[in-house]
Amino acid sequence: MKQWLKKLPIWVYFFAGAAVLVGIDLLTKWIAQNHLTPNQRVEVIPNFLYWTLSYNTKIAFSLGIDGVGGRILNIAISLVMSVAIPWYWIAHDKKWGNFARVIAMLIFAGALGNLIDRSFYWSATTGFDGVIDFVQFYLGGGPGKPTSFVNPFATFNLADAFLVIGVILMIIYIIIDAVKNRDRSLESDPRLQKARDEAEVQDETVEK
Repeated sequence: MKQWLKKLPIWVYFFAGAAVLVGIDLLTKWIAQNHLTPNQRVEVIPNFLYWTLSYNTKIAFSLGIDGVGGRILNIAISLVMSVAIPWYWIAHDKKWGNFARVIAMLIFAGALGNLIDRSFYWSATTGFDGVIDFVQFYLGGGPGKPTSFVNPFATFNLADAFLVIGVILMIIYIIIDAVKNRDRSLESDPRLQKARDEAEVQDETVEK
């Protein structure tokens, strides 16, 4: 069994992992949809974490353009991400390590999870519009404190979390890769090689 699993192409694991994440995202959204009412607040951690059902027709964290036109634009953006990320991943996979593969999988799963909501959840068919959000953090003391940018923080879902975590990890990956390959980039710099050649010529002249 283990030998058979090892023979599978790496992209099978990529799509299988993404499918699991999307499945978890959709499952948690529908649990929220079936057990919460809009704007109901269920306390999980007092003054910090609550379940609050809401619907977002914009981009992640309620940012972006509202209305039908904005929603169509958001669908197009999610669709492009959902197609471009796996295409790029498969085309360049040999250059990537497992860390980069996990990053791509998180971003792809997040984009696909919200794409499903944006594309299929309309009031005419489901009774509500937009992406199902249900996770709400209060970072300024809780519901009893004055409302601010972080109190409460924007309501979101697991797909949003996958996207944010993926982007943060991607930034970390880029920084680490730049630091690790800095010396290699310097080695390939033609100006550095020219300086070395000139130094060698000078050394040979001095020795003569």
